[in-house]
Amino acid sequence: MFWDILQLIEEGQVIPVVGRDLLTVSDADGPKLLYPYLAEKLAVALEVSPENLPDGEELNEVACRFISAGNRVEDIYPAMKAVACRAETSLQIPEPLRKLAEIPPLRFFVSTTFDSFLSRALNQVRLGGHAQTRVFAHTPSELEDLPRDLKRCHDLTDADPPVVYQIMGKLSATPAYAVTQEDVVEYFHSLQSETHRPQRLFDELNRQSLLILGCRFGGWLTRFLMRMSKGQRLSAGGKSDYVADSGVSGDDNLVLFLRNFSRATKVYRSGGALDFVNELHQRWMDLHPVPLPGQVTALPQPVSQPSAEAGAVFLSYASEDRPSAERIKNALEAAGVDVFFDREDLECGNDWEAKLRRSISQCSLFVAVISRWTTAPGHRFFRKEWNLAVDEAQTTSFSDDAAFLLPVVIDDTPASEADVPAKFRAIQWQSLPSGQPTQEFVSRVQRLYRRYQKSRAMIA
Repeated sequence: MFWDILQLIEEGQVIPVVGRDLLTVSDADGPKLLYPYLAEKLAVALEVSPENLPDGEELNEVACRFISAGNRVEDIYPAMKAVACRAETSLQIPEPLRKLAEIPPLRFFVSTTFDSFLSRALNQVRLGGHAQTRVFAHTPSELEDLPRDLKRCHDLTDADPPVVYQIMGKLSATPAYAVTQEDVVEYFHSLQSETHRPQRLFDELNRQSLLILGCRFGGWLTRFLMRMSKGQRLSAGGKSDYVADSGVSGDDNLVLFLRNFSRATKVYRSGGALDFVNELHQRWMDLHPVPLPGQVTALPQPVSQPSAEAGAVFLSYASEDRPSAERIKNALEAAGVDVFFDREDLECGNDWEAKLRRSISQCSLFVAVISRWTTAPGHRFFRKEWNLAVDEAQTTSFSDDAAFLLPVVIDDTPASEADVPAKFRAIQWQSLPSGQPTQEFVSRVQRLYRRYQKSRAMIA
């Protein structure tokens, strides 16, 4: 299901890769895409014909016409900068970029364009117009990686300025950004090189799900981008990536390739990148409505139990494993065991980690549901739960016949390949295929739960 991406966005696990198909602008002649608009202006500045420019390759064609007339390729870039700077001061920020900026958990962006519209949209929507978005840019001649002091993507909060990394360079009077097809080839070559590869950037791309939006890369370049960001063969599984790009969805060979060799990649086929952003924005706003000016919204009612019920069994799982986790929950509750299952209350507000820590410290048993989904790289909410549970197990004394950590594996994931805390490996795992609880498992949890409740009653 394509729209499970909303859950990943909620958890800060998605990095949009923003392309030129989102750069919609308007002038006296009406709405148009930025790159064709710039190509016409550049043609005039370079004194070449602006007629019959091929769709999607307008800038490259203008450059080719200029070079074929005996001119130097180096002269294109200062002319392009002058044209683009005039456009950026006279044109409004593209609406699709504004809509992305209005989705707060999207805090780290990759841009495949050389303009500054994305950072300007973030500055305007989130930062009151102040130019505080952190912008980095790659060039084949000079390595600019993410700084070491920059927080990881999943650690960025609303208090941190958003981050934009421009992998095809940044507007300059020198050849420090991609205009021609040759430039694009050089940038991809540089991104893969040992000396100019921005390793910290690709570490982030490897951990998070990509949302590729209207980049207009050809089939092979799209394959290369996905392969570079993944850090391993596309067929190796792992994280899900999402693509909303008419150039991809309209390429049957590429779609077939992804279906066969990158099954975790999901392609939006209900329209182009603009259609997707409009639908994404609408779905997000439906889930997170913004009050109208002057509208009085009802205050949230106080919650009597902001954390898990003391002594409940804490059930920790990847969101993809929710159906299996529900089977475990239902079986335990039928046996009279209180289960902490839904984490919505914990994930709301600035004190979510304190709530989570308190809930785990008060639970009688911590059940970790392990599957192939929990082996995927990247920041996931359940990993924070696992680490806090291990800390609790190490700081709390348990008798020899007591237990606190109970790992449960619901598929054929072997312990040797599972990405779990070392403490989990030292414990005998319970196998519950597809989350179908056995009577032995339910009886064991019930026994540990009742023992915990009895001990609490004796202390009270």
